[in-house]
Amino acid sequence: MRITSKQLQPSLCALAAALVCVSAHAQNQQTSEPQQLQRVEVTGSSIKRVNAETASPVQVIDRKEIEKSGANTLAQILNALSPAIAGGFGDNGNSSSFAAGASSTALRKLGTGATLVLLNGRRVANFAMANGAKDTFVNVDSFPADAIERIDILKEGASAVYGSDALAGVINVITRRNYEGVGVSANYTTSSRPKIREQATASIVAGYGNVDRDRFNVLTNLEYYQRKADTFDEVLPYYPDWHQKYVNPAIGLPSQNSTPGNFIVAGKPILNPDCPAASRNSDGLCVLNLNGINRITDPAKRLNVFSSARYVVNDSVEAFGEFSYSRVESGYVDLPFAYTYSATPFQWFDGYALKLQRVPRPLYGGKNSTEKPVGIQYRFMDPNIDWDSKAEADQYRVMAGARGQFKGWDYEAALGRTGADGSKGGRAAHRDGFTSALASGEYVIGGKNSDELLRRMFPSISLGGENSQTFVDGKISGEVYQLGGRPVLLAVGGDVRQESLKIKSSDNVMNAEMISRGSVWVEGERKLAGLFAEVEAQPIRNLTINTAARYDKVGGFAGKVSPKIGIKWAPIPQILVRSGYSEGFRAPNIPETLGKVGLTGFFNGTYDPQRCETAQKINDILKSGNATDKAWASAALGSGCSVSIPAMITANRNVKPELSNSITFGVVLEPSRNFSMSVDYWRIERTDEINYRSPSYVLGKEGQPAYDAMIARQEISEDDMVRINRANQVSPGANLSWKAGQLVTLLLGYENFGKTLNSGVDVEVSGRLKVENLGTIRTSLQTTYALQTKSWDIDRNAYRPNTVGLRGNPRMTSVFTLGWDRQDWSSTVRVTHSTRTELNFDEYDAANWSEANCARIKKATDVPCYTDESVFVNLGVAYTGIKNTSVSLNVGNLLGSENPIDLRGGYNVAPRTYRFAVSHKF
Repeated sequence: MRITSKQLQPSLCALAAALVCVSAHAQNQQTSEPQQLQRVEVTGSSIKRVNAETASPVQVIDRKEIEKSGANTLAQILNALSPAIAGGFGDNGNSSSFAAGASSTALRKLGTGATLVLLNGRRVANFAMANGAKDTFVNVDSFPADAIERIDILKEGASAVYGSDALAGVINVITRRNYEGVGVSANYTTSSRPKIREQATASIVAGYGNVDRDRFNVLTNLEYYQRKADTFDEVLPYYPDWHQKYVNPAIGLPSQNSTPGNFIVAGKPILNPDCPAASRNSDGLCVLNLNGINRITDPAKRLNVFSSARYVVNDSVEAFGEFSYSRVESGYVDLPFAYTYSATPFQWFDGYALKLQRVPRPLYGGKNSTEKPVGIQYRFMDPNIDWDSKAEADQYRVMAGARGQFKGWDYEAALGRTGADGSKGGRAAHRDGFTSALASGEYVIGGKNSDELLRRMFPSISLGGENSQTFVDGKISGEVYQLGGRPVLLAVGGDVRQESLKIKSSDNVMNAEMISRGSVWVEGERKLAGLFAEVEAQPIRNLTINTAARYDKVGGFAGKVSPKIGIKWAPIPQILVRSGYSEGFRAPNIPETLGKVGLTGFFNGTYDPQRCETAQKINDILKSGNATDKAWASAALGSGCSVSIPAMITANRNVKPELSNSITFGVVLEPSRNFSMSVDYWRIERTDEINYRSPSYVLGKEGQPAYDAMIARQEISEDDMVRINRANQVSPGANLSWKAGQLVTLLLGYENFGKTLNSGVDVEVSGRLKVENLGTIRTSLQTTYALQTKSWDIDRNAYRPNTVGLRGNPRMTSVFTLGWDRQDWSSTVRVTHSTRTELNFDEYDAANWSEANCARIKKATDVPCYTDESVFVNLGVAYTGIKNTSVSLNVGNLLGSENPIDLRGGYNVAPRTYRFAVSHKF
């Protein structure tokens, strides 16, 4: 996206008008008594106070922690320092996503849509595309890390203050203020064994003016980040034996989908005589090594810009403005298209026609050794076609406003505009161009083919998205009453937003012309408005009660009131008891309600309870055979235990907003100024959750009429019979048979599907000890202990079993830090720990992945059928003995720990990393 003068003109005019109005108001106030702006606003409240401690649990990550963490991006900072962050996704390895090129974050495992991410207390542009073509979210890679002063993580619902989306909490990124001078910094990260995950960041921050001295400050930060690509062959030597034995017997083996490939005769591959001898395997078939093409790390480039300006017009008025811009590029590459002839047709769902598209796989009609049309096993490696699938995205925010005091009241108002656009490209096989070129023999396998023919066979495709939001907000706060000599504080305010969004696949994908390609078309706009009020009072000494309520109206939906109450009691200065109750809501977003054509695509890696057991037995029998047997073993396993299912998910204008209620109760202990500890219980229940019924849930209910209507299967195919007959031939006593044919499609839709209940306990401990002549020792502990993670069974009208301790949901996650500072030296050791989890996500796939069944089916005796606990140690050392300069080294995974054995997800390399950083301020 490029910000044009036409796009910026309304915002810049509004900004100029706001500054003029501020100046005019200031001139009228020049003779008034100067006001002192001493109170500060904290995340989770709109009331400014001298005491920043509130009834809400807020984790603060300050600038020093960020610098010591060794993190390069906001996403890395959050993942390294807060165990409360879970459920987000990253841009690396996310090429097939509808939101490729972005990273998200989530609190309390409630998903990205339930966490509100702010910049200096205000919303920023969502990423141009939606995750899963459903969830709108903020790309946390778009924040320049070097501009961050601190990060506030509010770990409870906050819709009473911030409105929609703050169901699970708020992450508020606060930028540097009043910075003077010029600072430059750079860092480089690499690893050994193997040398992968190289990345580098360069940043410059410049500030001019001091608000207290010069009445103004201008700050600009420019940051560039780059990550190198890594291929599979760099890590393959480090793969352990258990991965090949239990997860993927064909790991790293050359693919029979090759160039010039093989012929398929009577269901079996035979060698294409044109295949060079060096490209043949022991079974005499043509193969291709893809390990140098397959990537485990996708390259990325990011440019982030942040600029702010503050001008004190007089002692009671301050004008401010902000501008931010981000551009991210991810260099994804698809594997060249592979084609294997079989009797099973290509199939994918056509969202326009609302039907499944079936296209027979063509025989090859060109010259071949059989002298008649023949099946082929082939990969299109033509040198004059590239398979790049680059994702690009831009976003910006421009705003201006004023804050200050008027007759004892604090006020702040702003107006601005946010916007984003992005795209992801690639190539796909055309339904007609591809099949006709093969059937006619126009395409020459292993030969030279024209650019025009290749463009006809594999046209470019794309997914594009854009959104914008124009907003105006304002609030005032101050003292309204004295209750027993203690002030009663009030804040009132509101905002109005105009939002638009469009996400659409290219026309050839929308028209279902591209083989096995999913599509989406979402387009719409809406208005959002909210009013809120907040009151804080001390009815008795040391007892503070904070109440808030917000009314939100979103176009197309009824208005919603979100209340909140918080209580804190400090019987003595060293003890604080706090508790809160809040209600939240999330308005249905545009993808969920205004889809013009439903989302079509594939559920990959799906467990089919009707076929997996048989598929696993075929795999066990054939995986030790010849190359063809191994290929059939892998194909059989994929057809039952890791299925790719065409699906369509439709939008629903009649869904209701999601609601939540949040309860917290905690104690903060501070026996001395150098030690503090907090323990907070939290419970969040989300109701009227907008979602589609998960494939595992639907397939687990197969046999019930309501769910059978969502599932389509084909008859047992010729390929199925070839594989099972071969298994019965190799193992005559097996007598295997298929229970059902392969899945054809799932038809799903968004609905207010049910509820989610999450609860747990957060523990935070921090201490500091100064030892004479030895320096200062720092300690901290951040722990989240999960109690419940439950989802609703709409058929039973009850919660399903607790999934804490199951896959992806550890009972406890912790970050422990031990630091030492002495003169010009500083060192930090950080230990992250997660407890063990089972391999099954829920009760519906426990039949295959519970510990007992995993051991039975996998016949695993030497490795665990669960994911064991993980412990990783990071070390950081910094030196500041050179004037205005800091040099640091961070070693990730200091002890060289391996990731736990995972028979479901496979091996994930965890190398020791080294990050070298230097910064200097002029």
